[in-house]
Amino acid sequence: MFTIMFGIGGFLNNLWWGGNPDELHPITGLSRRDVYAVQRSWSRIYSDPGKYGLMLFIKLFRADPETKSFFKTIRNMGEEELSNSFQFRAHAINLMTSINAAVVSLHQPEVVIILMNKLGESHHKRHVEAKHFEEVKAVLVDILKTELKANQSLIESWGKFVDFIYKHIFEKLCDEPD
Repeated sequence: MFTIMFGIGGFLNNLWWGGNPDELHPITGLSRRDVYAVQRSWSRIYSDPGKYGLMLFIKLFRADPETKSFFKTIRNMGEEELSNSFQFRAHAINLMTSINAAVVSLHQPEVVIILMNKLGESHHKRHVEAKHFEEVKAVLVDILKTELKANQSLIESWGKFVDFIYKHIFEKLCDEPD
């Protein structure tokens, strides 16, 4: 009886997920469960991109003050001024929109790769380094933990997602100058 139920359960599980939920995608390295977890949690954050984008940048500037120097128009602003700057809020929303494009396009990883290559190229021109992106990852994990009360499984799914997009950002970010 147990074998029959497990077999039916496995069949229903594959039917529900559209395949084995734990099989890793050969390009992204994410399972269907990972994609679901990232997309579901992201929808909560992306429901207010201005708020969370500003939060991400402010926490980034606290963690790594050097990153603020990449932004000429705000490098001398305090946190309150940053929060009230429409120009900077637009940049924060732009960051969130880039992440959103990657999250919602995970079913088309080739598209995500092109988007992230472009992001790497644009940040390469500004002399942003991989270490700055790693700091963004740490801040993002902090936001997931504090704002969403993310468990270890969700953090691991996000880690795989960020590793995937960073791989393709870094392909262009770390290119030698033309």
